[in-house]
Amino acid sequence: MKAGVPSSVGLAMLLVGGGLTASPALAKCRSDCKKQIVAEAKACKSGCGKDKVCKKACRDEKTSDVAACKAATNPTPPDCGETTTTTTTSTPAVTSSTTTTSTSTSITSTTTSTTSTTTSTSASTSTTEPPCSSVLQWGAPGSGNGEFINPTGIAIDGSGNIYVADSGNNRIQKFDASGTFLTTWGSSGSGDGQFSNPFGVATDGGGHVYVADSGNSRVQKFDASGTFLTTWGSAGSGTGQFGLSAGVATDGSESVYVSDVHNDNHLHDRVQKFDASGNFLLTWGSGGQFDSPVAVATDTSGHVYVADTGNLRIQKFDAIGTFLTMWGNLKSEAEGVATNSTGDVYVSEFHAGIEKFDGSGTFLTAWSGGFNFKPVGVATDASGNVYVVDYGNNRVQKFACP
Repeated sequence: MKAGVPSSVGLAMLLVGGGLTASPALAKCRSDCKKQIVAEAKACKSGCGKDKVCKKACRDEKTSDVAACKAATNPTPPDCGETTTTTTTSTPAVTSSTTTTSTSTSITSTTTSTTSTTTSTSASTSTTEPPCSSVLQWGAPGSGNGEFINPTGIAIDGSGNIYVADSGNNRIQKFDASGTFLTTWGSSGSGDGQFSNPFGVATDGGGHVYVADSGNSRVQKFDASGTFLTTWGSAGSGTGQFGLSAGVATDGSESVYVSDVHNDNHLHDRVQKFDASGNFLLTWGSGGQFDSPVAVATDTSGHVYVADTGNLRIQKFDAIGTFLTMWGNLKSEAEGVATNSTGDVYVSEFHAGIEKFDGSGTFLTAWSGGFNFKPVGVATDASGNVYVVDYGNNRVQKFACP
């Protein structure tokens, strides 16, 4: 994300670049495909309000996608699949020394620790696991129940219910595991229960729902029915303040981690940690250690994974922000990150698809999701299924993994 991008542009436009381009390998599409692109562009523009920069990004994406559609061979929509070929290289791990700074409100001093870490920049020309396969999808462009405009974040609670940040409609939608609509809450604004481009969403063990209300530089907390409980945060770079509150995640202790993006050459890009009531605990990342960290996730061991989007990498930390490892060579910008019960890590890459790694960054497998697949949010359920917010098609896709 470049400095100087107007803050009025929706976070989804900022974080997926405002330069939305077609997937590189469209195998099938043309006439019906063009109709779909036109409908998606209309929905995209409707989520921009009066923002001319946002609307231009929508028009640019439409032009690019139509051109790719015209160039595609053997067009037979709606089966507009795409074939993903992984052609990357592997480089040896290197040992580096990284300094991590953590600041806590309970300690008046700032502590700095140096940790010897392994940095992995590896990918693979072959997979060690078969890819996951799409088994369910729901959603369409629009503002009705079960419809989306520029959806971004996704989370799953202990009962298997699914929460989607419907950013362009400034609301949260809730579904059951089969995609059946259950309820929705939110509207445009800055009052309690209102949103301005909600981006990330998370749940905790008590069934609470946390929303990164990016345009309002805050986090809001609700119960599972959407009843407002509390909120914290304001615009700024102080502790407990946010530039753009982008990603949100919880751990087994019900701490809340928020990835914070600042449009100031990323000098204040960071992760902040709070308790479940919004009391500030600590923070880490400054001086260019991150470049647009738009998503954050935790695993069952308490590790924290950050999608360091602008640097095309994932960084891994312990629960107090000590750097552990990182891996790069991602094919595209990482817009979402999630873990499963065994500690594997799923990364949604906006122009490439989904990649799966183990907890150390070793590549396992990758897959895409068909025509115009632009994944943003990603989450897993207790059965190991993977749910992806398909931003390009205004829908949610569910993948079953072997």
